[in-house]
Amino acid sequence: MKLRTMLQNVPDPRGKQGQDYFLWSILGLIVVSLLCGRRGMLAAFHLGRSLNKRQRLALGFTKGVTPCHATLTETLRAIDGRALAQALGTVCFAKGEDQRHIAIDGKTMRASKDGDGHATHVLSAFCAGLQSILGNEASRGKGMEIPDALKLLDQLDLKDKIVTGDAMFCQKSIVAKIAEKGGGYVFPVKDNQRNLRENIATAFNEPVFPPRLG
Repeated sequence: MKLRTMLQNVPDPRGKQGQDYFLWSILGLIVVSLLCGRRGMLAAFHLGRSLNKRQRLALGFTKGVTPCHATLTETLRAIDGRALAQALGTVCFAKGEDQRHIAIDGKTMRASKDGDGHATHVLSAFCAGLQSILGNEASRGKGMEIPDALKLLDQLDLKDKIVTGDAMFCQKSIVAKIAEKGGGYVFPVKDNQRNLRENIATAFNEPVFPPRLG
């Protein structure tokens, strides 16, 4: 699927007076900038101004000028992040490879602080075989990721998949959700879950049902 077609599925929150550029063009420039290894909207702005006429037209900038730094920043703040993630999640970069492993993790987004100093925290599900993000869920930050992880898992097809993550996700509610949806899981267990850790050690050292001989 073409980048333009995917990005046209993202709802445009702007009013008519703020539509000097196609939304898909602005988002396309940001995506291209990130794929080129650049970080931040200022870098995307400089990349846009360095494009030649053919490259600008390919991204839908028919008026000859690419967006300024402020336009890129304000547009990215205004759009529906989940809709953008779903649009980009339709890409499969490595079809045919192992798609069973799904890793979930939470990250604080760089340069996402608002006027009050609050940054955006996002939980993502990543498929290594596809080299693609399968889903995102905006989170309330560290310590609040368990209910947000449950929402993320609800979005995914987990049948015959193996879900991994850090020890934070080793919770009854998380593993129950994965099992309910037909998947398996591998999570580390730390010392703060003492009983579980001891039960695991016992299960490996002294099997409850040892095999009968003869």
